[in-house]
Amino acid sequence: MGSNTATSRISSPWFACFLIALFAVVIYSNIYRVPLAFDGSTQIKNKVQIRDLKNYLSPSVLLSRRPIVDATFALNYKFGQLDLFGYHLVNVLVHVINGFLVYFLSFNVFKHLYSSSRQQFAPIAASTSRANPKQGTSRTRRPTKNEKKAASQSLIPLMSLFAALIFVAHPIQTQAVTYTVQRYTSMAAMFYLASVLLYIRARALYSGGKGMASAPKTLAYFTISFLCGMLAFLSKENAASLPGVIILSEYLLFDRTWQGWKKKIVWFGSVFLLLGVFFLYVSGFFRGDLQFGSLLEDVSGLMKETGAVSRWSYLCTQFNVVAIYIRLLFIPIGQNLDYMYPFKAGFFDGYTPAAFLFLIAIIGLGIWNVKKRPVISFGIFWFFITLSVESSIIPISDALFEHRLYLPMFGFALVVIYLVFDLLRARRSWAVAISISIIICLGVTTYVRNRVWQDPITLWTDVISKNPKNHRGHNNLGFALNDQGRLELGVRYLLEALRIKPGFALARTNLGAVLLRQGRVEEAIDHLSAALLIRPFSAQVHNNLGVALANKGEFEEAIRHFSEALRIQPGFAGAHNGLGNVYASQGKVTEAVKHWSKALEINPDNATVHYNLAIALEQRGLIREAKRHLFETLRINPGYADAHTKLGFILERQGDIERASRHFSRALQINPGLVRARRGLEKTLRLMRGSRGAQGARSR
Repeated sequence: MGSNTATSRISSPWFACFLIALFAVVIYSNIYRVPLAFDGSTQIKNKVQIRDLKNYLSPSVLLSRRPIVDATFALNYKFGQLDLFGYHLVNVLVHVINGFLVYFLSFNVFKHLYSSSRQQFAPIAASTSRANPKQGTSRTRRPTKNEKKAASQSLIPLMSLFAALIFVAHPIQTQAVTYTVQRYTSMAAMFYLASVLLYIRARALYSGGKGMASAPKTLAYFTISFLCGMLAFLSKENAASLPGVIILSEYLLFDRTWQGWKKKIVWFGSVFLLLGVFFLYVSGFFRGDLQFGSLLEDVSGLMKETGAVSRWSYLCTQFNVVAIYIRLLFIPIGQNLDYMYPFKAGFFDGYTPAAFLFLIAIIGLGIWNVKKRPVISFGIFWFFITLSVESSIIPISDALFEHRLYLPMFGFALVVIYLVFDLLRARRSWAVAISISIIICLGVTTYVRNRVWQDPITLWTDVISKNPKNHRGHNNLGFALNDQGRLELGVRYLLEALRIKPGFALARTNLGAVLLRQGRVEEAIDHLSAALLIRPFSAQVHNNLGVALANKGEFEEAIRHFSEALRIQPGFAGAHNGLGNVYASQGKVTEAVKHWSKALEINPDNATVHYNLAIALEQRGLIREAKRHLFETLRINPGYADAHTKLGFILERQGDIERASRHFSRALQINPGLVRARRGLEKTLRLMRGSRGAQGARSR
């Protein structure tokens, strides 16, 4: 009775979804305060467009690159600004939804492919016939074909649940969930999985022969599946592999006959042509002047993220990378945010031939099992098809990133669970125990891996410990140390980045900024000028050089570089702030206020600009406005000691002595060496004592 109750409970989709959600929430419970990593500042913190949700409501933006995910970032900003809790919460929710989709998709794949498998799962024990009275024993009988099929079908909900839990729990998925910006990957996967699931449901209804009664529902499923495919591509371009998975699903799950395929080629061709035109339009192919004489060249140009690597070199590199991906799926040890895997020169460079043969063997295994174990074939081909955009002949500047395994993980999870239950088909309890053990181990590893993400210094220390020649890792670690005020140590890592790669402009830019903070203006200018020679069209380099020149007193040159930064990047708040500072130094307060105000329009959460604007407004006698900007400064950065000091003096002049005293005290807690704050505090304390003395005299 208890066993039947447990089985029925596990067979319930609601209970399965509850377990998936609970497990995901637990193993990702330590990520909600993880800071932005890598390009998080570029894509979220400094991305002006997400400050206004209206930017994503126009048709032109909705049909641009990745607008769906950017719109969710805009929603996060609308309700929580840069509070990272909301961003991580959405990422975890998307991961949970993907777990649900994997459960239902696994259920449908198992349901369709078990009936075509040669080997069905057998029950744990065979039933008995009537006893032999002479021998006093019972004879066992072999289960019938229908009994075997029923036994295998009864396992489908349990196996689907385990496949979903592996998908959710695997530590490789941390880079797509914990790494905030990779919501692009997880949301693309969400729409991709939904598209495939809806297609399978539509085909099941269509092939079920229910006539006109199911026609509206079937059409609705097909239509929503198509729309989900479009949304997947609007989330990330790797969704271009979706037609390949649809063909795989159609062939393995529904129709393997040439006669059947001859009838549907026209339909598939028409739908995929529409999707192809849509993909090209979103990629920008039909925008601007289209010259049909160079059609292939234009398409070829779109199919590369970088021109620094040839297609052949990238393909040879990917043979090695995909082999590493497979190793990471089975043995997730030595994970790294930034592998910086080197590109191969050709096919015979390194272990490329061995990696190629290894991959061919796996593909051969998939072909060999099409009739015998089609679930294995489905999982293997899913893995390779979903990786095809990022691991083939489309050059991308980084050869290897773990988040690219997020969607292929479904194929892996499907195969692993199938193999466990297939190899232990006579020992169902063992299969369950091993599956649970695998899932728990993966979940614990994920929780531990997420600890590395808690602090940028921990994260980038982990990166360079696994690849000491990673110049990007040394640069980012140096930047993180500088951000925490550990300037000397930060400089050492930035110099190491330049030792590894002397032409690394970003490291020179960051080093210039640190040297400037240390007061080493001439050295800063030298490094920034060198960075400008490498990247003459970098707004950031022009801006930093402008700051250095302004510190040296060369205001005209500084203005020229700030203006060039704005020409390159019109919405650069930092350059407007720099111009405001220069004009304020020249006594041109009106010009300074104009540029600071513009900077705040672009980035309203810049505490420094609010403070600068408050000082200028105070000088012009606009005390109320100055106070408002000082309060805004402290809202954004409660540890801004100078803002506390300035606000204290304004409040003291307005007669609000107690509040002024509190701000002076807070400034000294932050920076005990702040002389002006100490003088302000001493003055307010004298005034408060005098006020209490006067009140005491009046009372007597």
